[in-house]
Amino acid sequence: MTALAARGVSKAYGPVRALIDADIDLAPGQIHAIVGENGAGKSTLAKILAGVVAPDRGEILVDGIAAASHRQRDALAHGIGFVPQGLSLVGALTLIENRALTQRRNLINMPAIRRELERVAWRSGLGVTLNVPIGRLSVAERQRGELLIALAEGARILLLDEPTSLLGPREVSQLIRSLRDLARDGAAIGLVTHRIAEVIDASDVVTVLRCGRRVHHGPSAALTTDDLTHLMVGVPERTPARRLRTRDDRMRIEAKGLSVTVDDVEILGDVDLDVRRGEIVGITGGADAGQSVLAAVLAGLRRPDRGTVLLDGVDITGAAARACDLGLAHIADDRQLGLVPDLPVAVNASLLQLREPGFSRLGLRHGAAEIRYGRSVCDDFGVRPPLPRLPVAGLSGGNQQKLILARELQRKPKAIVAHSPTQGLDLAAAAGIHHRLLAAAAGGAAIVVISADLDEVIAISDRLLVLSGGRLVPDIDLSGVRRILHAWAQR
Repeated sequence: MTALAARGVSKAYGPVRALIDADIDLAPGQIHAIVGENGAGKSTLAKILAGVVAPDRGEILVDGIAAASHRQRDALAHGIGFVPQGLSLVGALTLIENRALTQRRNLINMPAIRRELERVAWRSGLGVTLNVPIGRLSVAERQRGELLIALAEGARILLLDEPTSLLGPREVSQLIRSLRDLARDGAAIGLVTHRIAEVIDASDVVTVLRCGRRVHHGPSAALTTDDLTHLMVGVPERTPARRLRTRDDRMRIEAKGLSVTVDDVEILGDVDLDVRRGEIVGITGGADAGQSVLAAVLAGLRRPDRGTVLLDGVDITGAAARACDLGLAHIADDRQLGLVPDLPVAVNASLLQLREPGFSRLGLRHGAAEIRYGRSVCDDFGVRPPLPRLPVAGLSGGNQQKLILARELQRKPKAIVAHSPTQGLDLAAAAGIHHRLLAAAAGGAAIVVISADLDEVIAISDRLLVLSGGRLVPDIDLSGVRRILHAWAQR
């Protein structure tokens, strides 16, 4: 019995054909992975199934019956829960208050809502702080909060769009266990992901999309990693080449005694960090608020309670504009903070170029120069579709991420603070970004990569640190970690 299905659904955004005659079936008791390259149509298909987006053509079936109407309210009434890639919780409210907003009652019982969320959190293993405003939580915690609310609403069909893109290995394993338990209880789960290991480990069935069309559907157990990679991008997985590092002892980023406390909770405690020219320092650990706060402090976006940050000897503590002028690039874990969705790709790409020759005239933006620059950025970084006049909201999440990276890296920065730089990117795109970060380091840039993805930081870092409990654990022997992981992979 199929719980939720799509038959021949198509969707276009202007000249962009996001989906073309796509089919899918989600069955109770199964985790169904939906995979493909960035822009393949994965998120669009999930949004159509959730009633968030209406298809141009095709039909949706719920419990085998064609739905006459399938708007989001209809989907909710059928027990369909959707956890979007672009998070939707209200930042000024707590998770309890966000849950209250979704209730269809005149009287709201806040203690009952708290007990409900605590019960669901315990059952699902999703640890989230309930009484702190969402805006103060890390993106990973907000992502878990979205899932918690969907479960509290009684969803029997769950659609998750890249739910693990900002989670660390422990949190990913915990989430997969929770999804497995939900499937055993009869839930039908659609999992949009770019991580092939999750498809192999977590899913029962996989649908592969390429350029909006379904190119494969079948049991996950029948596929290897190479099979999936070939179906998705047409090439085998490639690991970025390591550069031969030229040691340069000149310090570029110096952070001393960074401390941040929020609501009497110590987020950072006396953190020191030095990064030399040409060096990539990886920072990993649990996907908690400390990572986001450290990235913001290093980029000058947040002033610590105590401590200083220097870039080439100049104090940039709490001074993001000065840091940018001095050549620091920042890639945030929340891509919505780095883009203006309603403005065209070309404008977003050239936001940091407005004071450069040719980009403005008599104080006014030079539209033709922006279009040319936007087109070159799309071509160089593989942003699809390559339409500089298209509003950024029309890009998939992965292509929005590529646009942010393109804007920051094109200006040849002296230092880069990158938090989860490849979130939502497919294998080929992630490998391309790794190559660019390695090339920037080879050119003398000092780079801090903060990521809960241990594979990512091990792949490109010269040194590895762990952020735990607001403190940095001393350098870890990367060669030893690589040997252990290689031995484990051979088991």
